[in-house]
Amino acid sequence: MESKQELRKEMKAIRDGISEEERSVLSTQIAEQLRREAWYPSVKHILVYSAIRSEVDLSEFSRTAADDGKVLYYPKVFGKVMEFYRIDQEEMLRPGAFSVMEPDTDSYPLEVYKDQKESVILVPGVAFSREGYRLGYGGGYYDRYLAEHRNLYTVGIGFSRQILDTWLPEEFDIPMKEIVTENMTIETHFFKGRRM
Repeated sequence: MESKQELRKEMKAIRDGISEEERSVLSTQIAEQLRREAWYPSVKHILVYSAIRSEVDLSEFSRTAADDGKVLYYPKVFGKVMEFYRIDQEEMLRPGAFSVMEPDTDSYPLEVYKDQKESVILVPGVAFSREGYRLGYGGGYYDRYLAEHRNLYTVGIGFSRQILDTWLPEEFDIPMKEIVTENMTIETHFFKGRRM
């Protein structure tokens, strides 16, 4: 069995191999898929992210969600800690850690996310298993954040070629309730038919 590091390298290469043009098309399809999810009409708070490198680009989804009256929160890294802040305009973001567009907490009095009912977090990843486990970049930011915010409805975001049949998770890995790609939604066994 290959190591987690080897699997991460292999899956990043697969994702990086998607052309920019195709990635744009697939990201649009994922945005449309997200708006068709059963939770979307009623959810009030959505924790999103700014894409880096070859991640699924959620910018189109985020703009539409804001137009639909959703409250959006973006992550910001402080050392080993990650927090999410409410963003009402794209101008409230600026390049931060790892060159990711982050909330500009120095220029704006931004509201930090606190546990709310009817909240969804969209989680990027290098790969996902059909059981709901996520392979991240190895920093543990999302695992630590999700461990402290257990009420969030977790939705993994990836391209269909990032889906693996299975792998053995580690004890601190936080599973997703759903995984959304450009052509399917996988409801994991952690979902158990429960809606928000």
